[in-house]
Amino acid sequence: MRLLIAIAIFAVISLVGSKVTFLDRRLPLGFRHILFTGAEYIFIGILLGSMGLNVLDEMTLKDLQPFLIFGLSWIGFLYGVQFEVRFLRKLPRYFFSITAIQATGTFFFITGLMFLALNLLLGYTGPPLYILSVTLGATGACTAQSAIALISRNYRIKNRGLLELLRYISSVDGLFAVLFFAIALSIAAGYRNIPFSVTEAIWWLLVAVIAGIAPAAILILLSQVRFSQQEYLVFLVGTIMFSGGLSRHLNQSPLISGLVFGIIVANLCRHRLRAIELVSHAEKSIYIILLLFLGASWRLSIDLGLLLGLCYLVFRLMGKLSSAWLAITVFKPLFKSPRILGLGLISEGGLAVAITLEFYLLNPSLANTLISIIIISILVNELLSPRLILAQFPEAEKL
Repeated sequence: MRLLIAIAIFAVISLVGSKVTFLDRRLPLGFRHILFTGAEYIFIGILLGSMGLNVLDEMTLKDLQPFLIFGLSWIGFLYGVQFEVRFLRKLPRYFFSITAIQATGTFFFITGLMFLALNLLLGYTGPPLYILSVTLGATGACTAQSAIALISRNYRIKNRGLLELLRYISSVDGLFAVLFFAIALSIAAGYRNIPFSVTEAIWWLLVAVIAGIAPAAILILLSQVRFSQQEYLVFLVGTIMFSGGLSRHLNQSPLISGLVFGIIVANLCRHRLRAIELVSHAEKSIYIILLLFLGASWRLSIDLGLLLGLCYLVFRLMGKLSSAWLAITVFKPLFKSPRILGLGLISEGGLAVAITLEFYLLNPSLANTLISIIIISILVNELLSPRLILAQFPEAEKL
């Protein structure tokens, strides 16, 4: 009975939440951004979880994991289907170089410092220390597009080149984050307690890729016949569901397999734009479900773990600032670019949430520390990021 109630709650909140927007132009910009990104659903998840009404207790969340797997596969597909090589080639090549340096530098900066912090503050050692620090490096490398979109809607920006660069970085750096996360999972052999071997790591990655190729091949074959919009929606939902279920059955990552699935469809399927339209339409509902899961899965404990959230915020800010500065120093843009470009890249967003929940799926015993850090980071960064982006555009005029 509790499971049915939980499913009904998820369905109602996600459907209503996708239609309702609580934006108010009288609110400060940071609070508007928090509402714009839907971060309030984290608090609803906390209220429904074991720290609140206990409707979504540990057993119920475990029973609801098929919805989480589907959501992660959907987010991976949505992210991957945007990477059409022909479109990316139209933009300046140095955009990619700047993004690569910024994402890679941020990843290694956060991973190294969080490795030390986790060891010194919580005493983590061995595989848990490694995989937690690398996962935090991956979430820290992500940049959300929401804050940039909010600024674009409310301000007239004259430096269009810089705005396009920020948009490009926030669209592409997540690809590096997922790649680093995938490599980390492969080295950890899917969290199995077995000794590391290169063969095992390569095999894990290969199986994850195959779990994305198989549904992509099915969707492309189905796309060869004549179909209606409703039939194509059934094809798309069915293959994304198949991708998530297959990857989970093989002890792989639904997020990574969904990403591979999406990239293949973006470049080989002639109905790519139709696929983007359909998955984008349901994006907010899926993201709300992930935020509810994130909040309901959290178990707050007052200890040094909370200090790690502050450490992560500082390390991520330092990593973004230094890596972005290095990137625009090596590959100088053709337009005015401030040295504090990294301040415009601190919004964390949906992909970081997806990586966190992927970690929760594969290793729930370590997930609470990660969830605590990410929730603190999301709330603070989404509050501050719009004003920090505006600092990049001193000539911006409010609409």
